[in-house]
Amino acid sequence: MPRTKQQVEAIRQQRVMQILDAALNVFAHKGFHSATIADIAQKAGVSKGLLYHYYSSKEELLSHIVIAGMNNLVEKFDENHDGVLTDTEMELFINDMFRKIIENRNYWKLYLLVMLQPNVFSKELMQKLESIYEPVVAILIQYFRRKGYPNPDMEFMMLHALSDGIIINYITNEDFPLDAIKNEIIKRYVK
Repeated sequence: MPRTKQQVEAIRQQRVMQILDAALNVFAHKGFHSATIADIAQKAGVSKGLLYHYYSSKEELLSHIVIAGMNNLVEKFDENHDGVLTDTEMELFINDMFRKIIENRNYWKLYLLVMLQPNVFSKELMQKLESIYEPVVAILIQYFRRKGYPNPDMEFMMLHALSDGIIINYITNEDFPLDAIKNEIIKRYVK
C-alpha cells in the first residue's frame, strides 16, 4: 500500500532531524572546517546523496543548526511578546537559558567553536542571526534602564560576556556550579 502524504512528511521530518543531530554532533566534536559531508552522512546513517537531497552543503547545515538554536534560546524571552521585559519574564528567560545549556551541551560547544573560527558564518547567516538577536538586545537594554542601571548598554554587554564565560566553563568543567551561578545571576538582575 502506498504511503500517505502524512507518512511521507513524517519520514522526511525524521530524516531531517537525524541529519541535523548528526551534523551538530560532528561539528561540535571535529569543528566545522574538519567535518565533511561524508562524516555527517555516516553519523546520520544515511547516504551522502540523501543528505544532499535535504541540504546542499555543510554551510547550509550549519546555518540551519545555528538559526534553530538561536530561535530556541529566545523562545521564552519576553513571553507575552509585548516588547517589555518584566522581572518574572527575565527570571523565566534566565532559568530557561540555563536549562537549555544543560540539555544541549553539543549546541553550545558548536556555538563557541564557530564563534572562534574566522569566516565560518556567511554574511547572510550573520544577518539572519542579527534579525533574531537585535530585538532581544533592545528589550534587555530597556529592562536594565528601567531597573536603574547607570549604563544599560554596558550592563547588557556584561551579561552577554558573562553568559559566554558560563558556557565555556560549563563545557570544559563538569564540576562547574551552574545552578549556584544561575541563582546569583537571578539575584543580580531580577531581585
